[in-house]
Amino acid sequence: MVEEKDEENKLQADMHQLVELIQKDENNWRAYVDLVNLLATSENLVEAEELGLKSLALFKEDQVAQDNLHYTLGNVYYLAGSYERANEFFQLVTDEQLKYDAVMMQAQTWYNQQNYQKALVYALTGTEMPETDLAGFILLGNIWLSLENMEQAASAFEQALSFDENNFDANFGRGLIATVLKEASNPWFKRAQALDEKHFEQQAGQLDALTQIMMGNDTNE
Repeated sequence: MVEEKDEENKLQADMHQLVELIQKDENNWRAYVDLVNLLATSENLVEAEELGLKSLALFKEDQVAQDNLHYTLGNVYYLAGSYERANEFFQLVTDEQLKYDAVMMQAQTWYNQQNYQKALVYALTGTEMPETDLAGFILLGNIWLSLENMEQAASAFEQALSFDENNFDANFGRGLIATVLKEASNPWFKRAQALDEKHFEQQAGQLDALTQIMMGNDTNE
């Protein structure tokens, strides 16, 4: 209860500080972006949307501001579960520094909608960019898993592990494949369990579901 109160007080203080920055300089688009993000992460999504759209109009002549606001609004709609609307904004991002994040967010939105083929297109595009990272390959691995392509999924999770060999999701994903394919050894599951046993147990249902799918495929063949 005390921690929640402290977090609420900090949130209010941060918002107040950003409002002051905007009042001092109405051309400070970064303060607008930060305030929209803060509203969104604190689940004030309607207010975040309203401020974001208003900010787009205010900085319509500033392309850098537009790109940042498009990406930020995409995240607002993503958090609200409005995935089609989110993608409309992610597609408008042209800034090179934001492009990778925007592409991978489009992959995530399609993945969340279980449109794995479209998710794959964006994830493959993103993981070929120089900015590619651990999270990108984990998402790619999960997409390949959903498409039941074990070989490609294993490769993606191994790429993720090259960034961080102690990442739970990458180890669990690779271990999942090793178990389903009955590989001779499975150090990944052992490492995942050691990293977070509680999360490991929660994810165990994913193994059962995937095993059933693979058994069904074998029967059909």
